[in-house]
Amino acid sequence: MAANVCPKCGKSVMPYGRFLREAEPYKVSACESCGAMLRRSPKVYLLLVVMSVLLAIIGLGLFLLMTQAQTPAWIGIVLGVILVAVWILLTNYLGWRLVGWVPAEGGKRT
Repeated sequence: MAANVCPKCGKSVMPYGRFLREAEPYKVSACESCGAMLRRSPKVYLLLVVMSVLLAIIGLGLFLLMTQAQTPAWIGIVLGVILVAVWILLTNYLGWRLVGWVPAEGGKRT
């Protein structure tokens, strides 16, 4: 859980439940331990780009596989929606585990 460590106090910034609800790359959040105002490291954008490219590759492979197998369209749509939903949660969790925090300079809490 090294990425979820506050750069000011060294304790956990927030549990995953709070992160899932409120942490965004552009928002400022308060550390749960010391109250320091923090924002996500710019590395979060790299994670978003990499995960988006991987989703496109996997989605294209799934589409080609479904087309070759002549699967009905509704099955492909349902699988696509499930893939995107799971991918969003995976991306969010990896962001919580891998991308650290930096102090926010003069930012307001949103």
